[in-house]
Amino acid sequence: MSTLPNSNSNSNGSESNLNNKNEFYQKNTNKMNSLENSLSYSYKKVIISDPFNNRSKIAEVAKCAKGVYIFEVAESNNIYLGSSINLYNRVCSYFMPSILSKSDRRVLRYFNKYGFKNVTLTLLILESSSTWDQVIKLEQNHIDFISPNLNVDLVAGGYNGYHTPMSLEARDILRKLRGTPIYIYDTFTKSLIFLFDSKQLLYDIIGIHHVTLNNCINNGKLYLNRFFLSLDIISEFPYESIITSKELVLLIGKVQDQYLPNQPASKQILADNILKPDLTRSFMSIGELARQLKGDRGTIRNYISGKSTGLYRNQWKFTIIEIDSNNT
Repeated sequence: MSTLPNSNSNSNGSESNLNNKNEFYQKNTNKMNSLENSLSYSYKKVIISDPFNNRSKIAEVAKCAKGVYIFEVAESNNIYLGSSINLYNRVCSYFMPSILSKSDRRVLRYFNKYGFKNVTLTLLILESSSTWDQVIKLEQNHIDFISPNLNVDLVAGGYNGYHTPMSLEARDILRKLRGTPIYIYDTFTKSLIFLFDSKQLLYDIIGIHHVTLNNCINNGKLYLNRFFLSLDIISEFPYESIITSKELVLLIGKVQDQYLPNQPASKQILADNILKPDLTRSFMSIGELARQLKGDRGTIRNYISGKSTGLYRNQWKFTIIEIDSNNT
């Protein structure tokens, strides 16, 4: 079965012919059709112009999606190709300053120097029921066909660790995991530090709220502005420093204590308990408030900003109060 021929769309959502939008495919239409016809499963092509400034469009089609992504620079032969079982998170990781400015990989050195001007993103999205083997096969077929010059390793499957420099310790952990691995990277050290095989273990071990976890995995947000959570191996982080679960808890706790949320230093948060007024007190930061109430920072922040209405846990009302600098 070939690809879905009528499912190609541009960044505005209208139907478009990939071969008219992408110079490489335009020059190789017959070969491309032959490649597509050789596959036994279908996928959808979506083309997004200026992906750096069109992340909402990427989110519309690629959140939690499996498939292949292709960055192509207009009027040049510069192409990079990769695959993921979570396309939105993986693609947007290339836009993160903590990754873009520190990586030594060829593709990121290029984007860090020249930016994403004149870049087109092509997504080849597989059915949600597709296997990892099908993702790898789709990636390898297109690597063989395109020979992308910004790729160093022309062998697919790097996100599983097959062709990335994983240590024997990490490989042993990966083999023992029963579920879909969740990788935790420390952006300060550019290192893989822990692997989980389920979200429940993350909840249990480090106490992360499910809303926060999903936001990190699906939207690429850094946990505590430091830790990158991914369903894929992130080769932009070249090092490993695997730690134990106890060491992870201690590290998370230390970072939480030092965590400075985006809260103005000149303001405090009044937490008013409607049911038990004697519990009412003020806090210097959302982090301090969340630790005291043993709640999720993101959820509390939504109540403070007004995104969530009513009382937090049916009893807490949060108010931002100004600090009189003359009395401090």
